Amino acid sequence: MSLPAIRALGKSGVPVVCTERDVCDTKAALGFYSKYSKRNVLLPDADTDTALFLSELSSLCSDLDERPVVIPVGISTLLTLCENRDEVLGFCDCALPPFSSIELANNKSRLIPFAKEAGVPVPETTFKADGESVLSLSQRITYPSVIKLPLGEMLGLPPEKRYSIVSSKEEFIKTYTVFEQYGQEILVQQYITGDGYGVSCVFDKNSEPLEVFCHRRIREYPSSGGPSCFCESVDSPQLAEYAIKLLRTLHWEGVAMVEFKGTPETGFYLMEINPRFWGSSALAPNSGCNIPFALYRAARGELAKPFSSFSPSYKTGHKMRFIIQDLLSFPAYLKKSEHKLKFAVSFLSGLLNPFVSDGVFDISDIRSSLQYFKQALKKTDSIVR
Repeated sequence: MSLPAIRALGKSGVPVVCTERDVCDTKAALGFYSKYSKRNVLLPDADTDTALFLSELSSLCSDLDERPVVIPVGISTLLTLCENRDEVLGFCDCALPPFSSIELANNKSRLIPFAKEAGVPVPETTFKADGESVLSLSQRITYPSVIKLPLGEMLGLPPEKRYSIVSSKEEFIKTYTVFEQYGQEILVQQYITGDGYGVSCVFDKNSEPLEVFCHRRIREYPSSGGPSCFCESVDSPQLAEYAIKLLRTLHWEGVAMVEFKGTPETGFYLMEINPRFWGSSALAPNSGCNIPFALYRAARGELAKPFSSFSPSYKTGHKMRFIIQDLLSFPAYLKKSEHKLKFAVSFLSGLLNPFVSDGVFDISDIRSSLQYFKQALKKTDSIVR
């Protein structure tokens, strides 16, 4: 998620210093291999020692030639900066939402009723009542349903492990019981059919949109519900309006991606807010919408022009893939396709289409691209084995 931001900033003429936690394997820090990184620095883990992290980040900022903009990517670093916002803004520029807003946005149990009150459509959501058994809950919901952990990312779980789609009482009881071990209030939501959409926004200090970008997920890996592996830029005024309304109500500042799911016929429903950069964030700059540079501008104090209605300033219909994950998704999508030959031909033509960009590969930044494929192939080999 960091690499597209590093590249977009570097191509915009912004000198970039890349940081990573000192507990991480630097081979996986793709930004360290980018030609747009002028310097690579290891910092203490913000979760392990917040005071030391802030102290060393402050020292790093003071060593630079000019007051820098700090752009957090990981959720734990973002939360640390938001919680210590006043201290952080003393040594750098940073576009950060209020800590109370990011806490709410990051907690689905609180976000769903908040969004509903704000007039944004949400899935029907149920919680286990005090003293109620899992069996009783399984008998009063409809199927299929989705079981979700409201703070799954904070547990370090990958996206596909934070929720589960269940189709029967027996499956519900088994899955719900497993999720209970995490000690969080579990959401049970109606299953929404249709495609996944994302509205990516950068808000200025007055909670007005400086940049807005919409995209649609075409394929995911795993296909049962994982990160996007094939997606496209779209024009969606209705979803943009919902996202802007919700983030304004949260007094947002900085970057966020609001996820929806549905169809024009059945309507669209809020899934979650990503209060940070997201997996397919490269699609925006690849389509001509420079979200990372807009975040830099917001941190420097730039204000948005008066906003009346959404009109895309980027190329719509631009497609992007993550080629390894997309290839891994092929068997599952082929299996559930009603017209298998048609799908296979479409998939192959997409692979051969030179106008479909890749989420990581960039010939102008080849070293980081090759490092990504080296690491990804090792993981893929482990999966296959």
